[in-house]
Amino acid sequence: MPVSEHRHVPFRSRSVSSFSGVFNLLCELRLQTTIVSRFLFLVWLLLMVLTPHSLRMGGPETLVLVLSLAVAVQASLIISLLSAAISGPVAIAVGVSVLAATWLIEYSGVHTGLLFGHYHYTNALRPQLASVPVLVPAAWLMMLPPSWAVGAAVASRATLTPPARGWLNALFVSLVSGFAFTAWDLFLDPQMVAWGFWQWQTSGLYFGIPLVNFVGWAVAAAAITFLAMRIVPFNRLPVESLAIVYTTTWLLETVGLGFYFDLPGPAAAGFLGMGIFAAMAWRRLLDRPQ
Repeated sequence: MPVSEHRHVPFRSRSVSSFSGVFNLLCELRLQTTIVSRFLFLVWLLLMVLTPHSLRMGGPETLVLVLSLAVAVQASLIISLLSAAISGPVAIAVGVSVLAATWLIEYSGVHTGLLFGHYHYTNALRPQLASVPVLVPAAWLMMLPPSWAVGAAVASRATLTPPARGWLNALFVSLVSGFAFTAWDLFLDPQMVAWGFWQWQTSGLYFGIPLVNFVGWAVAAAAITFLAMRIVPFNRLPVESLAIVYTTTWLLETVGLGFYFDLPGPAAAGFLGMGIFAAMAWRRLLDRPQ
């Protein structure tokens, strides 16, 4: 159908098309998920709901425990989803590679200030490896593949023509994924600083966070994504299920920061930032021809 005719599609036809998109989405989710991944999703959801209450019920130690469990379960969920789509060994290799790469990036950041600016982790997050909490690379792992899914979905209609399509499309996916991942940090950094998990040497413009931090996140995430596309068949990513994880994180962070942790500014900024990428991805996914 020509683009110029789109606005003339009858309401009933659009409704049928929307219903078909939702039905196809549910079918894809059923195919992409296993009993294990569904169980992990429910456990992760429960832990995320408990997180804001854990601080009041048990104090900082309980908060760290629940948060650590939530990160571990979400990272396991991601590996489970990838394993069902691209095979277990490849998914494990991706997981190990992301953990190693992000630990090196964080190590460099802590000791040199490269990419993110000068910061350091406090003793609140333990255990640590060379001043980098082991929880931090796991947090990268739990959100990078969902950001890959957003990048892949948004790029699904990129009008690139051969022979440029190959590397240009990879670059486009990497950039979108990097920005989608960085949008999550609009929630994360102010929250973690408020909880005393890390500190910045110099206060910045974004609720005390230096703007260079977000540039570093985007560059690092885009670079990892571009390299990952050399070993991960992105055309086989479980895009719909990973996008569910991205969208659920967006909603939970919005509610948590806005209503429980008294951080309305970061809640609003993260809601807009991640929401833009979630909306673009779902528009592509729901309209995608089957």
